[in-house]
Amino acid sequence: MSTLISRFRASEFLRNVFTLVSATSVGQAIALLIYPVLSRIYTPAEHGLFALYMSIISITAIMSTGKYELAVMLPEKEKDGASLAVLSVLISFTFSIFLFILIILFGEKTSLLLGNPDLEKWLWFVPLSTFLIGIFQSLNYWSNRVKRYKWIAGANLSQSLTNSAVKISTNTVLPGGGGLIVGAITGQVIGVIAYTYKLLKSDLEYFRELNLSNLKKLGKSYVLFPKYNMVHYLTNNFSSSLPIFVLSSFFSSEKVGFYSLGFMMINRPMNLLSGSFTQVFSQRTIEMFNKGQQIAKDVKKFILRLVLIAILPFTLAAIFGPGIFDIVFGKNWHEAGVYMRILLPWLFVVFISSPLSFLPDMLLRQKKAMLIDLIKFFLRIIVLAIGVKMNDIYLSLYLFSGISFILVSYNLYWYVFLSDYADKITEIKSRA
Repeated sequence: MSTLISRFRASEFLRNVFTLVSATSVGQAIALLIYPVLSRIYTPAEHGLFALYMSIISITAIMSTGKYELAVMLPEKEKDGASLAVLSVLISFTFSIFLFILIILFGEKTSLLLGNPDLEKWLWFVPLSTFLIGIFQSLNYWSNRVKRYKWIAGANLSQSLTNSAVKISTNTVLPGGGGLIVGAITGQVIGVIAYTYKLLKSDLEYFRELNLSNLKKLGKSYVLFPKYNMVHYLTNNFSSSLPIFVLSSFFSSEKVGFYSLGFMMINRPMNLLSGSFTQVFSQRTIEMFNKGQQIAKDVKKFILRLVLIAILPFTLAAIFGPGIFDIVFGKNWHEAGVYMRILLPWLFVVFISSPLSFLPDMLLRQKKAMLIDLIKFFLRIIVLAIGVKMNDIYLSLYLFSGISFILVSYNLYWYVFLSDYADKITEIKSRA
């Protein structure tokens, strides 16, 4: 035991992961624990409305920053990383104004197209949510760059706790599922405030040298991020959200609610771990690569670690999932457990591969990453269309999960290849 404790204290990587997981897990645990309550005070259709809103802002948030926040960690100079964070926020603000104009013009048509007229009044909040997420993500990557992991943990915890509290307390004040949406927005506001307070208190010096010419220079230097990464993330996120839009448009809001809860109950705890590992592992790997160190061995060891972490909970979810949903959420949510079981193969390989998705950015292979996701997007449309044509929701989900499993598995193989390629680059540089 003393040996393990000594190894933990000596490992900066493990300490940083523990900092993120320990604080964030409290908020995530509360968010998960309140769902047996939320499933009883909000109907499946109301959960479906909330899932539709969140799917929309997950897409608009990607477009809002041009994905410049991903570049924050890459420059050697801290002031350039700070400038990229500010550039990302400025672009997000401009895009959110543009988005507000679009909603004025097309808000009603959008809600009807998505098969949920109740969505229209909530579309007015999409620009606000989009801007708040843009700020949060930009400051998140800045905090990761300068190893402020306690900031990240604190902001995530504040956001999650506020989100959960508002969702429970406003269900009678805001009927029709509005409490779920207002809870998410309030959590976003608190998360941004938490980051901003810490930044103004401790890191303001890095942002004092900002100037317009440097922002333009950095915008051009990292133009691959809006050119390829934005399209890559947009197609990946949109294609992952396709079941939400398809179920809403061609089936019912109730089906969307079942899918949303089933997906979230496995995806949220999965993201808790993989997200924390990603932030720490990406920072360390990029730093090692910039210093001319080998990374492939670390990457492969990391993959094995994730497989060992995931295999037992995913197996248990596959065996007992629907029964657990009956007990925890009520028998009217049994269908959500069935949907979750169908999605497990896809989500298992996502858990293994997603923490390595920074490798194409590090090695400037964004174009291929974008092309892979475009292929994934169109194949997912095709398989979902087959299910819609057959009017079979189970067929839609089985085909969606199956094709996603195959394509994400290829992504994982490619990431391993990229790690070997990075070592070859390092060897060549060392000989020069």
